Amino acid sequence: MSDTKPAFDRLAAAVTRSPILWGGLASAGFYGLVHAGLLQGEMIQLYFTDHPVEYVATAMFFVALAVLILKAFDIATQHQALHESPLGPPQRRGDAVRNANAMLDRLTRLPAARQTDYLVGRLRDTLEYVRRRGSAEGLDEQMQYLADLDAGRLHASYALVRVIIWAIPILGFLGTVIGITMAIANLADGSGLTEGAVENSIPQVVGGLSVAFATTTQALVLSIILMFAQYYVDKQENALLAEVDQQATVQLDGRFEQMPAGPEGQIVAVRRMAEALIDSTEKLVNRQAELWQQSMEAAATRWNHMADSAGKQLQASLGAALRESMQYHAQQLTNSEKTFAQQSHQRWDTLQQSQSQSIQAMGSLQTSMARQADMLGRAVEAAGSVIKLEEALNRNLASLSGAKNFEQTVMSLAAAIHLLNARLTDSPDGTSPVSLESSQQSPKAA
Repeated sequence: MSDTKPAFDRLAAAVTRSPILWGGLASAGFYGLVHAGLLQGEMIQLYFTDHPVEYVATAMFFVALAVLILKAFDIATQHQALHESPLGPPQRRGDAVRNANAMLDRLTRLPAARQTDYLVGRLRDTLEYVRRRGSAEGLDEQMQYLADLDAGRLHASYALVRVIIWAIPILGFLGTVIGITMAIANLADGSGLTEGAVENSIPQVVGGLSVAFATTTQALVLSIILMFAQYYVDKQENALLAEVDQQATVQLDGRFEQMPAGPEGQIVAVRRMAEALIDSTEKLVNRQAELWQQSMEAAATRWNHMADSAGKQLQASLGAALRESMQYHAQQLTNSEKTFAQQSHQRWDTLQQSQSQSIQAMGSLQTSMARQADMLGRAVEAAGSVIKLEEALNRNLASLSGAKNFEQTVMSLAAAIHLLNARLTDSPDGTSPVSLESSQQSPKAA
């Protein structure tokens, strides 16, 4: 994502700074106003819309003008930025050469719009030179070389404008050739006709010559405008380069330590060698510390990995043992539950059978009790009948006690009583035989 955004920013900057884009838009806007009727006039009709060559020349003019306008804005922006020091003030005793990396980082952190400035590019190239060589020797020659390169780039940046300035008169000359050819063709068509026909073809010949001269005039005027505009912009850019050379010299001249000639130079060289040795030793110590740190981190990582692996294995073993134990206990619990269920079922069946037998016994007892109650009732009724019979017999005995056939009657009654007692003896309730003896004594007995 961080690489995509700068690429997108560079693409957007290239599109927004494209002279072809802005020139095409300006040309389209100009002809839009012309064809909409907002820009009218005989001159515009003659020099801009009378022939396709004029359209092409106008479009090329707007592209070249866009190049010059964009460069003018860029020059003005760089002029304003020259008063700011991208590197900051130099030290009195000079910065060490190793500080070039920090200065390059500072230039890199500048806004993207300033990365293409002449001054920033000059400083960046010079600092890269110092960083590569590890010394500030030959810095003035390098700065002059970079100034010459910038001058060459400045001249090459106007290549498109120069080509257009050269091509527009060629287009005008092409329009002249086309116009003259049209005039000659119209004369040739009327050469074999009468004098009136030739006179009638003169306006067409004049129209062809008008196209020829109009395209040439337009091309020359547009070329002159572009040449003066290029001269002005080129002059401003050369002035900018001169200021860039001056600012680069101010920023870099004396900023880095340089080795003087003679014995002092040797002392400086030895000191630099000692500083380089110290830097190398410091880098070596830092590298060794980094290696130790990496080794310790790798060992810690390996130990953590081993601990994690052992923990996972222990967890897996405990989990497996716990699962087996739980499965065994679950199986035992299931078996116990089944056994208890079977025993409960058997006990419940036995209880149900006992309850059924008790219910049956109670039913039999209830039936027997009902039958005994019925027999008891009948016995009570028979006892009542016997009592009534006894009372009747007693009354009869009382009435017959005075009769002469008393003994025979008593014997008959005794036989009847014996017969009744025999029948009552057969009853299940064990009722005692009925006694018919009277409480009163007969006269005979008396």
